[in-house]
Amino acid sequence: MRLLRDLRESTAFLILLAVTQERHTRLKTLADELGMTVQGMSDYVRRMTDAGLLQVVDGEHRATRKGVEVLQGRFLELKGFVAQAGRAIAVIEATPAFAGGPIRGGDRVGLFMEAGRLVAHADRPSPSTGTAVHDAGKDEEVSIRDLDGIVALRPGRITIARVPAARDGGSHALHAASGKRLSRRTKGALIAAVELTGIAAARKLGLRPDVEFGVLPATVEAAEHGVDVVLIVPEDRAAEVVQAIETANARLEDKIPYESLTLR
Repeated sequence: MRLLRDLRESTAFLILLAVTQERHTRLKTLADELGMTVQGMSDYVRRMTDAGLLQVVDGEHRATRKGVEVLQGRFLELKGFVAQAGRAIAVIEATPAFAGGPIRGGDRVGLFMEAGRLVAHADRPSPSTGTAVHDAGKDEEVSIRDLDGIVALRPGRITIARVPAARDGGSHALHAASGKRLSRRTKGALIAAVELTGIAAARKLGLRPDVEFGVLPATVEAAEHGVDVVLIVPEDRAAEVVQAIETANARLEDKIPYESLTLR
């Protein structure tokens, strides 16, 4: 947004705002209000007067009609920018969480991501804290207000288990012993499978898919919440999976780690 990037634009905006809010007969008072030197203010006022934005009426510096129109236009731009930025930042003032143990209303709690879920623990230090609104027992929902800080979160790892595509035999071309390569990675992980071939391959490997529909967005979202995911995918869909992860990583500060294994 030019108003925020360009010092001259933002200073001119502040000068127009100042002269429409209060009477200014001296450059010094106007300069003091904006934290500028008198010489600097004089230069701005001269340029803005030449541009038809300012005028002197009865000894007062005032905005012209054009100046007021410019001021209103900048306000609308700024309002739209703030609204859009606010939606993008998504500031949260209150949130539900699961109670990690007994909590009493008014307790100051630490917030943690555990298995992809927000969990509140009473009196446990955390980069993110809040105040419990009401009593809650362990594993019950509790409302948290007065939030402060950001929840510490390490993205989960995605293991892309590539299996033969249907045209290459699908699950029939897969050796059951291939599951040994996944055993360490499946412990505590979410199991997802793409297409019927992926589901059949998971079953042959002795795995039961947790996610069979909306697989790619579900996989990425789970990883963003700190959950490890083993994604079983036919070879001809593997590039699509990598692209979905890279697209997510382009907007994430903490990137989702992933690895690819070819199973036969």
